[in-house]
Amino acid sequence: MVRILATVAGLGALAVGLVALGARWLPVSGHPSLIVAAASPYLAVAAPVAMLLLMLGRRWILTLVAVALTVALMWVHVPRYLGSSGPDVAAVDLRVLTANLGMGQADPAAFVALAGAAADVVAVQEMTQEAADGLAAAGMDTAFPHRVIVPAPMASGIGIWSRHPIVHSGRVDGYALPMVGSRIRIPGVRVDTTVLSVHLAAPWPMPIGAWQSDLALFPDTLREVGRSAGAGAVIVAGDFNATADMAPFRRLLDQGYGDAGPDAGAGLVRTYPGRGMRPPLLGIDHILTKNCSAASAATVVVPGADHRGLLATLRVPVDMTAS
Repeated sequence: MVRILATVAGLGALAVGLVALGARWLPVSGHPSLIVAAASPYLAVAAPVAMLLLMLGRRWILTLVAVALTVALMWVHVPRYLGSSGPDVAAVDLRVLTANLGMGQADPAAFVALAGAAADVVAVQEMTQEAADGLAAAGMDTAFPHRVIVPAPMASGIGIWSRHPIVHSGRVDGYALPMVGSRIRIPGVRVDTTVLSVHLAAPWPMPIGAWQSDLALFPDTLREVGRSAGAGAVIVAGDFNATADMAPFRRLLDQGYGDAGPDAGAGLVRTYPGRGMRPPLLGIDHILTKNCSAASAATVVVPGADHRGLLATLRVPVDMTAS
């Protein structure tokens, strides 16, 4: 009887593990597939459970299948915690913070204190006019004298603050929500660095169409930004409303970009939901990099906001043309 129960439970766990692996490559066509892809790191735990149960049931061929599935899932998830080293070139450290301000509800004084102590460049999303005024009153413009901001109601506001000079800036239109870009002159770096603050459409609880459209269009924007940057570093920071386990997000990396969290060995870098004492479940805020590398990454609490911020130290090469 024990063997039968173990076999049935093991088969169920094996099925869940197969779903966890397959969901990473399936198209996200609706809310059910979206939810399964987002949950896949948690569902992956079912694979080793299946292996143990099928061993208990003495189903050796099925056990080997479960072992293979466990190895495949480890191959997918473990590298996120190991990181990858960037090129060994002379570089300048640049601390980048991205934060969704929760429709302007983040505490201005707390956010300025956080950013002022930890960052050189700050990308924000969901910045209302009231939030922009509050940040200015709390000293944001003093700590970061260079800025390009577009405050707007609800979730539409966006902005970038920098300690270093912004030599060019502009909006990126054509998406559900506005984005802004800038060229930042970092002391000691030969070619100016391009920084984008982005906010892709949310796929939940509203219809998923706008999210699909944004993610389908964004590779073209990344390709064009990379072409325009030339040998300069590109940093794309913001709320992507997508996890690294969703195939449409990973297609963004095909343009030669890295994802700072996994590249730095920070794991899932879960940022949402950020309110309350419980840890977040999903890593939907990202810092993408091109022509630079991530040395470290971590989430930070943003009081009042419904996301945690993502803070990364990036290594920006002094002279990419020489590497």
